[in-house]
Amino acid sequence: MNNYIMYSISLISVIVIIVMLIKKMDIKITMLAMGIILMYVATFMGKAIGGDGFQSSGLTLLDPLVVIINEFKASLNSAGFIIMILGGYTLYMSEIGANNVTVQTLTKPIKKIKSVYILVPVVFLMGNLFSLVIPSASNLAIILLATLYPVLRQAGMSPLTIAAVIATTATVMPTPLGGDNVAIVAELTKYPEFNGLTVSDYVLKYHAVISVPTLAVMAAAHFIWQKHMDKKAIRQKVDEIGTEQEEVIVKR
Repeated sequence: MNNYIMYSISLISVIVIIVMLIKKMDIKITMLAMGIILMYVATFMGKAIGGDGFQSSGLTLLDPLVVIINEFKASLNSAGFIIMILGGYTLYMSEIGANNVTVQTLTKPIKKIKSVYILVPVVFLMGNLFSLVIPSASNLAIILLATLYPVLRQAGMSPLTIAAVIATTATVMPTPLGGDNVAIVAELTKYPEFNGLTVSDYVLKYHAVISVPTLAVMAAAHFIWQKHMDKKAIRQKVDEIGTEQEEVIVKR
C-alpha cells in the first residue's frame, strides 16, 4: 500500500512540475518547492529524510529545512556552486560592458592575422595551460566562453570550431591539481614499488612524458580537421543555396 501511495505521489509531483514549466514558472523555485513538499510527505509517512547521519532538529516541521541547509553547506565548495558563481560573474561582466571592452581590445591585433586557423592550435594550447591552475573542465570552459568566444567570433572563426577547441581543453594536461591524477597516485602508492610517490613526481615523470606530445598532436589535428570541416560546411551551404535557387526558377 505504501509503495502504491509513493508511486502515486511521485507521478503527481512530476505532472505538477510539467504543468508549472508549461506555464513558464521559475524552474528553480518550482523544483525547490516540490522538493520541500515531497520531504514533508515522506516525513509524515514515517520515512527517513536527509540520508545517513542526519540529526533531527527536534521538530518534524523543521527537518526538511535542516536537510536543505545541510545540502547547501555540503555543496558550497563543490564544482556546481563554483560554476554558478562563474556564470553570475560572466553575466555581470557582460551587463556592465566589460566583455565588450575586452573583445574590442583583443580583436584589433587578431584581425591582422591572415588565417584565423592559426589561432586554433594557439587557443587550444593556451586553454590547456590555463588548466594547470583551473583543472575543472567545466569551470575552464565557462571562463573561455566568456572571454575568448566573442573575440574569436569577431576574428571570423566559426562557432563549431571555437566550441571544439574549448571543449577539448583541460583534457590530458599534466597538472598536479587534477583530481584524476590525485586518485591515480592514491592507488599507485598502495604498491611497494611506488611507495612515497607524490602527485608532482607522477605528473612530471610519468604523465607529462605521454601527455605533452599528445597535446602537440591534438593541436595539429585541430588545425587540419577544423579547417577541413569549415570548408565542407561552406560547400554544403553553397550547394543548398544553389538548389533553392533552382527550385525557385522551376516554380516560376
